Amino acid sequence: MMSPSLSRHLRESAVPLLIVFGFAALLLMVLATGSIRALASVLFVAIGIVVAFGSGNPRLFALWGLMITISLNLSKHFGPIVNKGGGETSFRVEVSDPFLLVLAFFLLRDLWSFRLPGLRIPRVTYLWLAIMGMGIATIVAGPWRTTAAHEVVRMIKMTLLFIVVTNELRTPGRMLHCIGGLVAGMLGQSVIGILQYARGANLGLEILGETSAKTIEVLAQTSLRSEKVWRVSGLLLHPNLFGIYLATLIPAAAAAFLLRIGGPARAFFLAAAGAGTVALIFTFSRSSWASFAAAGIVLAAVMVRHGGLRNRSMKAGLVAAVTVVLIGAAFSGQIATRLFESREDATLGRAQFEKDAMRMIWVKPWLGWGVNSYVHEVVPYLEHPVKAYSGWVPPVHNIYLLWWAETGIVGLAIHLWLWGGLAWVAVQNLRVRDEVMYVANAAALAALVAFAVDGFLSFSLRINQPQRVFWVLGAMIMAVRYWRLRQPPASRTAGVAE
Repeated sequence: MMSPSLSRHLRESAVPLLIVFGFAALLLMVLATGSIRALASVLFVAIGIVVAFGSGNPRLFALWGLMITISLNLSKHFGPIVNKGGGETSFRVEVSDPFLLVLAFFLLRDLWSFRLPGLRIPRVTYLWLAIMGMGIATIVAGPWRTTAAHEVVRMIKMTLLFIVVTNELRTPGRMLHCIGGLVAGMLGQSVIGILQYARGANLGLEILGETSAKTIEVLAQTSLRSEKVWRVSGLLLHPNLFGIYLATLIPAAAAAFLLRIGGPARAFFLAAAGAGTVALIFTFSRSSWASFAAAGIVLAAVMVRHGGLRNRSMKAGLVAAVTVVLIGAAFSGQIATRLFESREDATLGRAQFEKDAMRMIWVKPWLGWGVNSYVHEVVPYLEHPVKAYSGWVPPVHNIYLLWWAETGIVGLAIHLWLWGGLAWVAVQNLRVRDEVMYVANAAALAALVAFAVDGFLSFSLRINQPQRVFWVLGAMIMAVRYWRLRQPPASRTAGVAE
């Protein structure tokens, strides 16, 4: 029988849930371009409401929904769309937004009813706001106001995501649910990627973010010198984006497997880690492989520091090493071909893009050319004419040079300060006792390293899905910090390596 408190909680939750999902239904139905999309929208909303109430915990349902959907590209665009790379291209409402709004409502309700003493806003948020201020300056004074506004609106949404998730993950139990949602999303993406490889063709899910058949064919023709290679993308638009997504979340699945959480849950995390590793190989993304290797080294080094996890980590590490060797051996031909038979076009192209970027940077080295303006401003500094790229101006495949070009040395320093601030907090959190919190922090730290390595070879942090993952992982780090500081001093370091 439902308890009075739970019944009251569900009644209180009904209004915001119906408003949010009702609004989402109305929006998608009105703006859908075809009957199939309208029907899919109605079914999505109906299933969401039923499952939310059926779960008995709509707030927890919203957390899982948010974590699962942050990797999806399904969205409705508004206003002008700027077809370019290296930054946001439009104003949009995304499939993950309703879940975020539900969590934001619950958070505001807790603040209004004094269930929470206050809103936690991590200091690194102000660094992000400083970069946002540079974007606002571009809107006011720059020539590319619309595209700068696109990026600023996205930055506002990322800020909301960061603050909401930081304040939502107040207990180890809630943190484990967050990890579970992230890993469930990764498992679903991995299964899609494996199916793509098995079929040797797309699944017809471009509306959800699957790479277009044309792009896949171009990649197949241009990746290797001697043969075609099928590269999977999941639902993340491009194999390289899919690769870095997997490289940053496989550590979370592997680390969570070490927790004492019951056989079915551990089997779930193990299956996700295995499927993710196989899908990562099928991306044939060398930058993602390098990022994953760096993340794995960091995760292994950090996990053995915890006294309670050390033995389990060493045993699991041995099993993981053997598994990776076996998987590598099974696909050794494909891996070796990708490593040693790749066409030089991609490497030479990246080098050329970096030269173009540096010519552009030295003209305005301190404050840059304006947020989200790279592809517009780089044209006079390209060594080759735009028609050589079929009219598609290429963004530099290096996030650090992209930041430098758009926001100058000042903006680059702020970006690096933000990343370093999160990393430093994660290092301080290695003193935490609770195993769930330790695992979450260790996985997030490993993912930060993966993003740092990937940044030298791509601009994935300027794409919606990887950027959302980055901010959720950052929120996990900050949530662990706040939880750690609430614990009695004597218990903060117990269980950590002596």
